Amino acid sequence: MPYFDAKDRTVFSPVNDKLEPLFLFLEQHQRNLSGSNFYDDLVEIYEYLDQVLKEEK
Repeated sequence: MPYFDAKDRTVFSPVNDKLEPLFLFLEQHQRNLSGSNFYDDLVEIYEYLDQVLKEEK
């Protein structure tokens, strides 16, 4: 399971493949944006969506 480390958290690859583009975006921009409120909000939304989509399976 691929993952990357952001400033204060580890972000894991999505369970649902539909979120893969968002995961790749977060990974690509984590070096410049990690720690900002905007980036933290995006990661939280990503993790929330992954959880919701996992529960629907």
